[in-house]
Amino acid sequence: MLLKVGKMMQQNRTWMEIYRFGYVNIPGVLFNYAKELELELEDIGVLSTLLYTFQKSKPFLQSGVTIEQILQYCPFLTKQKLSRRLNRLKRLSIIEINAVKNDKEVYLEPLFIKLEFFITRDNGETSKSKTDKTEIEKLVKEFRSKIEQLQLELEEEKNKRIIQDNNPYLLDANYKKVADFISRKTGNLMSAKMAKELKVWLSDMAFTPEFLLCMLELSFERNIFNPHDISRIAADLKQYAIKTVEGLDLYFKQYVDSDKNRAWKFKRFDPDIAEFGDFTGIDMNAEARKKAYYKWRFDWNFSHKMIMKAGELMCRHTKNGGLEYIDSVLHDWMSKEIHQVEEVEKEISNFKMRNKKQKSNNGVQKQLAGKSSDEEYEIFVVPNKSK
Repeated sequence: MLLKVGKMMQQNRTWMEIYRFGYVNIPGVLFNYAKELELELEDIGVLSTLLYTFQKSKPFLQSGVTIEQILQYCPFLTKQKLSRRLNRLKRLSIIEINAVKNDKEVYLEPLFIKLEFFITRDNGETSKSKTDKTEIEKLVKEFRSKIEQLQLELEEEKNKRIIQDNNPYLLDANYKKVADFISRKTGNLMSAKMAKELKVWLSDMAFTPEFLLCMLELSFERNIFNPHDISRIAADLKQYAIKTVEGLDLYFKQYVDSDKNRAWKFKRFDPDIAEFGDFTGIDMNAEARKKAYYKWRFDWNFSHKMIMKAGELMCRHTKNGGLEYIDSVLHDWMSKEIHQVEEVEKEISNFKMRNKKQKSNNGVQKQLAGKSSDEEYEIFVVPNKSK
């Protein structure tokens, strides 16, 4: 009998200890507004942990609880998992976290401010006067009016940019000044190719409009109207750091007018073609080969860097490749709208994956065991033999 009474007393003491620990008080308002607060189930669990820590630590004289306190009262949580959830709640402006000494302190004030707003919004008449409600409605109308006004301004700005993009004369005063000079001298509206090159001269090469007017005047005097040819002159001037009128005059006399066969003498001055020829080992002196390069560069709108990349593929994956192979590669990129080197690398990577998968499906993995990735890649684009 005494043993039974002793066991009952022990059980009662256990229950008393359970009650002494207390319960986690989770405000029901959290569940009511969980969707608007963008809370997930695990978020509510972590907030329950924070509330329990506040309850156990009794932080009435302080405004937050530390990470160490949270882990002390809730040892089932890992520091990594707690940190990840707290960072998410901070991004949602549910809590605030500040560094204190060697720890961090968590504050729930942002949560209660949000909850107060929701309760006031949904039960305004119980806590606010009708006058306050009218004031809020007035503020909302004002904000809506400002938003609509900003949207109209953004739409106008967007339309202005579209007009500027379609009409290069509206880009800036320098552009218009040089463009008007070109139209007046040539007697025609400026072509799209000339407009494209003019942007390069002003922005990439950073020539002043006055310097460009002198360069164009000297070019037009010699019947040089092709934008490709003028761009070659501009590239030379940039390379040799020619910035004065005297330097311009000397350049044209020495390099453009010095030979009877001026066209041949002038056309050999193209750093991009010279670099391409040195890089690939292709003799680019022939006019037809230069035209092929200019087709890629200006008609197909490939950058010099992209053409060099195609030349690199030709050198790596063919023994006797030439311009035909490069033409096929660039035509393939043009059809796929690939215009960046990064996009080329991605395309090559996808090609390798498809190639490996296809060979794997055919059961030839063993044949590839001793081969390098370059050998697996063989030829990226097979040249069109009909060209």
